Amino acid sequence: MEDLITIIIPIYNVEKYLRECLDSVINQTYKKLQIILIDDGSNDNSGKICDEYKEKDNRIEVMHKANGGVSSARNAGLKIAKGDYITFVDGDDYLDKDYCEKLLRKLKENDVECVICGYNRLYEKNLEVVTKGENLRITNKEFLDNILNVQGGAGIACAKLWKKNAVINIKFNEEIKIAEDSLFGIQAAKNVNNVYILNEALYNYRFNKNSAVRRYNKDFANICLKSMKAAKEYIEKEYANDESVIKKFNNYIAYHILLISVNYCFNKENSLNWIEQIRSLKEVVSIPEYKEGVKKSNYEGLSLTRKITLFTIKHKLYFITMLIGKIRQAQFKR
Repeated sequence: MEDLITIIIPIYNVEKYLRECLDSVINQTYKKLQIILIDDGSNDNSGKICDEYKEKDNRIEVMHKANGGVSSARNAGLKIAKGDYITFVDGDDYLDKDYCEKLLRKLKENDVECVICGYNRLYEKNLEVVTKGENLRITNKEFLDNILNVQGGAGIACAKLWKKNAVINIKFNEEIKIAEDSLFGIQAAKNVNNVYILNEALYNYRFNKNSAVRRYNKDFANICLKSMKAAKEYIEKEYANDESVIKKFNNYIAYHILLISVNYCFNKENSLNWIEQIRSLKEVVSIPEYKEGVKKSNYEGLSLTRKITLFTIKHKLYFITMLIGKIRQAQFKR
């Protein structure tokens, strides 16, 4: 008898892409699926499309709920998940047809609790393939390291297949709006022995320039700080005596400082003049949690651009930081 895979899809105002997403799910080569669609209070036609597909396929279950955010939607899906294995898909993304089949096969062949695959990052005008570079079986500690160093998509909720018992007792933190999926992964790392990284891009992720980590929000630094505090509380509780994890957590904080720099301080929608923008970055870096993270971080796991950006922040070369931020913002148009 085949194992049941539960696919949890949080959906909010994605009518433009939703049919492509759902077609890719119902047409998987692996057929034994529980497909949970969580309509998180959409005010476009997304909810109607969900109901339409439910009529087409009896594997689909639809829940309509008041808007509570992606974490609330995923948690609602986890409550009714019946599968032996669980995967998350976002409603504006889509899967290669053999996504479930290949991930389940690799999970069993390598005797692991989680498989991560590569993904295609879809921009408006082009596509970028993001893979690990090799097929690799790693320990739970290495998996945690990858999340904290923001490597290979380890921290995102999607493009993973989990054994149910690794995640079913974990909830996405509904109080934080940024890096909630990374925190979920950090917690899940405690429940796995080994993870397999599959060097194939089987998930198709649509780059959204209006996502929470890219659109301008004057409170972005504080929203991000709330997430960092939640992760820090967990790390300090569970890994109090593990210096290597604490050290990598500082890299994790530094990475989010780079996000703040590009998407808040130097965002093209920020109406402040360039002097005030630089001042805002100085204020952010002076916040104790951020200050400690930048000071104690190293450059492990960062791309060359991010290494240079972190160097400019560490050494207070804020004018250069601003120039890099402006260039990065321009790249979001591609």
